[in-house]
Amino acid sequence: MDSIVLPDLPTYLFAPNLAGVLSLALTILLPLAAALFMRQSWSAGPKGLVLLALAALKAFLEAWLGATEAGVAFDVAEVGYAVVVNFGIAVGAYFGLLRNTRVQQYAINGGLVRDEVVDGTATERTA
Repeated sequence: MDSIVLPDLPTYLFAPNLAGVLSLALTILLPLAAALFMRQSWSAGPKGLVLLALAALKAFLEAWLGATEAGVAFDVAEVGYAVVVNFGIAVGAYFGLLRNTRVQQYAINGGLVRDEVVDGTATERTA
């Protein structure tokens, strides 16, 4: 599939086209999107699951749109591989570029799920 909008799966690594670059940029920004759905007080496990869910959603949507556009069958194995690649790149971007930056902190603090600060410590908000 030669699409200007969507990269070829299972991976777009080393694909110097517009689709590959846009998809890679979105993947690098996934940790910021995931931060909107995280609480600061969560441990690494739940935070990782949120990031994994967003990486899976992104890979699924790219594969589904690409298969629809090309008129080919949806390949679950390729999507599974793409999820692993997207998650790996997003984790690398988080630890290499975004961790403890102001942008990342703003995303967590201003996200959809917020903690309540009690005595300077973030805790889960109770109803």
